[in-house]
Amino acid sequence: MLLLWTAAFVAACDKNEQDPFAGKDSYITAFSLQQGEAVFHAAIAGEVITLTVPEGVPLIQAKATVKLSENATIYPDPATITDWDEECRFVVTAHNGARSTYKYTVARRGIAHSGAVLLETQADVDAFGQQGITLLDGNLTIGRSTGTDSITSLAPLESLKGITYLLTINPTCAITGLEGLQNLAHAGGLQFGGTTTATALKRLETLALPALKTAGSINLQNTVTVIVELPELTSVSKQFSLNCPLWQLQLPNLQYAGSLTLTTVSGNSTATLTAVSLPALEEVGLVSISYFPKLYKIELLELKKMDGMTLTRMPQLSFIHAPQLAEITGSATCSYLNTLSEMGWPELQRVGTLDCSYCDGLSTFDFPKLTNVNTIDFVSLPALSGFSGFSALQTVGTFTFMYSAMDRIAFPAALQRIDHLSIDFRQGYGLVSEINVAGIALGKLSVLADAVRAKLVGDETFHGTLVINPTGASNGTTILFPELTGFSEIDSLYLPSANMNNVHVAGVRKINKGIFMTSGSSRQTHAFSLPDLEEVGGTLYIDYYAMGTSSSTPFTSVEFNKLKHVGGYFFLTATGSSATTIACPELTSIGGDFKLSTCYDYSTTYRGFETLHFPKLTTINGKLTIHSESTSRSNTKLKDLNGFSALTKVKAIEVTRQGALTDYSGLKNAFEANPWGASDWSATNNDYNPTYQDLQAGNWTKP
Repeated sequence: MLLLWTAAFVAACDKNEQDPFAGKDSYITAFSLQQGEAVFHAAIAGEVITLTVPEGVPLIQAKATVKLSENATIYPDPATITDWDEECRFVVTAHNGARSTYKYTVARRGIAHSGAVLLETQADVDAFGQQGITLLDGNLTIGRSTGTDSITSLAPLESLKGITYLLTINPTCAITGLEGLQNLAHAGGLQFGGTTTATALKRLETLALPALKTAGSINLQNTVTVIVELPELTSVSKQFSLNCPLWQLQLPNLQYAGSLTLTTVSGNSTATLTAVSLPALEEVGLVSISYFPKLYKIELLELKKMDGMTLTRMPQLSFIHAPQLAEITGSATCSYLNTLSEMGWPELQRVGTLDCSYCDGLSTFDFPKLTNVNTIDFVSLPALSGFSGFSALQTVGTFTFMYSAMDRIAFPAALQRIDHLSIDFRQGYGLVSEINVAGIALGKLSVLADAVRAKLVGDETFHGTLVINPTGASNGTTILFPELTGFSEIDSLYLPSANMNNVHVAGVRKINKGIFMTSGSSRQTHAFSLPDLEEVGGTLYIDYYAMGTSSSTPFTSVEFNKLKHVGGYFFLTATGSSATTIACPELTSIGGDFKLSTCYDYSTTYRGFETLHFPKLTTINGKLTIHSESTSRSNTKLKDLNGFSALTKVKAIEVTRQGALTDYSGLKNAFEANPWGASDWSATNNDYNPTYQDLQAGNWTKP
């Protein structure tokens, strides 16, 4: 028995030596603070003690209760600490000397309110402020939307730090500043005033939110001059719009905005803002700045990407500094910036549209890295000297150049392609003497108004549409078709107006697709000639209706001396002509219908064509129609159709309103060579109208 008791005693002693509470633990096992009757228990994670308390609850003179491991000590003694709002560290020492260091920190929990809040009077503002609410999960509306309002101070709202949705300050609110919102850090949206000038705020002088960091949107409509100070604002995810006569704008940390609009009244603005500086802005959607009469500088030092920019009606703007801007996905538009002399961003590589108009002093562009542009619109830039600032430009979608004083238009050597180049000059702005597009692949070249007076220089083969339209030119009676240098083969020629004294298209040998000419309103064209043209691959459409119908400017001639082949539809209308002959002496074939107007008896001066001369025309792969154009008047000169004696292939023939026509024998070969039926022949309202049976019987002339 003695031996058993001894063994049990030794085992018990060994167990006590291995007990975990024997003096080697250095833990804080519980921590709490009592302030008045409230007790706050901390969370302990590892060696971090986090005490969460509501906003507005002070922790000075709070009493701490701390539980430690057995026989451990703590330094400093929590009983000696009076300010528990400050972060501190505790060292816990175990009985055996082992140590652990704990970090104490405070996390403030806001007093939240869920739901929309409407504060219509000063009493409402005061009562809401007494609740100490820090986070509003809803909309906050201050002031009535109409009528009068007694709200003069927002000071009771100083606890408010966040608004989940929209803060609206209605135009009836009588505040001059935003004191009371100085702790507001986040908002889903801020709407100051209504959305129109009529619903604008009328007293707000300073928009200062020193703690605001992020907002979904900011919109200000204000009629008095205002200072905007948002020193901590970094992001506005949607619209940022200030419509007011700004004095100062301070946004030193703004990095992103969905869009940015700065504007004021269009006339007689009291805005004194001289500079817009956004030193931290890196990305923005659309930027629109307008109507600031004293603004001379815009600085966007860190901006790299934007959706678009519109700058307009700022007569003192001289500098637009964006040294890192590399991409504008939409449009960069500058208009009515009279003192802006240079426009350019050294890193810009892409822009959707570059639009500059009515900038009287703009003489230079500097875009050394810009390679591709969808659209360029330059309108009324009288000081512009050239396009050398686009040294890297390779392709342009649409390039419109209007109302300039540049004498000679040429493009940088790197430029390879323009889908549509439109050049429109007017007297009073300046006249251009030469347009050089050699080396550029053009889908379409439109030469308009007084630009038609310039010489056109291009490649021998022009794979595009050439549009010549003098409408709007000064002294149209002196307008001629422009001199062409280099153009021998083009895809299409389009003359939408006949307002030229003489349409003489020299040098063009082949038109691959078609030629289209329609009549003009001034009716002054005398002659039309394509003396070198040999082939038209598609349609040849010449509408001379209403051309040359005044006695002082009679239409006298039309010439296709070398034309051999028309691949598609051949349409020629020459109403009011004093010319006697329409001739295509070398034409052999037409791929589609041939519709020919011989003109009608308009007066004693203009009686239409007397002779139709197509001596080598053998093939018309469609229908031949000879008519007078008018539904009630006839040509009184044409007597025979001997000019078609070579024709052997045609699907059908119609001849109408030829008041002197008595001889159809020129169509004899065509009639005998084609398997026609009665429906393929028609002769009406002529001097002689033979039927299909008459032709079968050989009655080709009037008995």
